[in-house]
Amino acid sequence: MSQFFNKMKQGVSDAGKKAHNTVESATLKMQISSKEKEIDKNYTAIGRIVHQSIARKESMIPINKLQKNQQIILKLEKEIEHMQRKVQQIQSQKECGCGKMLPADATYCPFCGQQFHTVKVKSVPLQGSKSSNIIHCVQCGTSVSTIDHFCRSCGYQLRMS
Repeated sequence: MSQFFNKMKQGVSDAGKKAHNTVESATLKMQISSKEKEIDKNYTAIGRIVHQSIARKESMIPINKLQKNQQIILKLEKEIEHMQRKVQQIQSQKECGCGKMLPADATYCPFCGQQFHTVKVKSVPLQGSKSSNIIHCVQCGTSVSTIDHFCRSCGYQLRMS
């Protein structure tokens, strides 16, 4: 009975962590959106400065004003990049070279086919282990269950159906 309550407790704890991560991720995404709007305002300000200079038929465009807006844009872009990395970390994601977001444990990109190189470490079962339902893939060494037909890590066929 206590094992049931421990599993129930773990499930509630996991659900709480997922909810916290979802809220934190959504908050960061809203902040990113806000910063993107600030960037658009600065681009608009740059356009306005150029337009007014042309409309007044001034021969010189005030570069110092343009550079001020450009510096603000660059700063905001760095902040956005930092926040996007946090979102990726929270959601256990990584970015493929093609620009698509994938689960952190993906071996191949389903969009472009890029393979992600991972270091495979063969695990060795502990001596005197009581877990008789655990075996290891002969191809990559990952722990697999006796009921598995294929290795979850490398796809090696463990047994015939």
